[in-house]
Amino acid sequence: MAEEIFGPFDSVEDTVKTVNILELEGYSNTNITIFAHEKYAEKLNNQTDVSVTSFESDPTQDEAFLNKIKKTFFNDIHGTHDLYGHLLDRGLSEGQAKDYSNQVQSGKIIITVETDWKMGNDPTDGTIKMKEKVDHLYQ
Repeated sequence: MAEEIFGPFDSVEDTVKTVNILELEGYSNTNITIFAHEKYAEKLNNQTDVSVTSFESDPTQDEAFLNKIKKTFFNDIHGTHDLYGHLLDRGLSEGQAKDYSNQVQSGKIIITVETDWKMGNDPTDGTIKMKEKVDHLYQ
């Protein structure tokens, strides 16, 4: 899994523009993830169709019952207190994960894109192809 990182961004608007450009370039929305502080999460979720993972600064914060149910069924915003671990899971190095985790915690926004699955990209291009002609099918 190859991940490309975009950002850090200072605003929701710049992040949304970048997501739109990435989708126009052929990246599927299922392969784009936004990592942001919880204060931006709802706005980003409403303005994009990609996965949003938010850093929640207060692990003791009580969540309303309906919000818990909504997250269970709609899976719209993924909250985490272990942003570093999530970034490591995306294939970032320890140094990158630490740096970007600190930036997101301080209010920046980053985007990760799984580049292996860009639409129009054939992940089997490196495999052995059949070299025998099949002329008998077209006679």
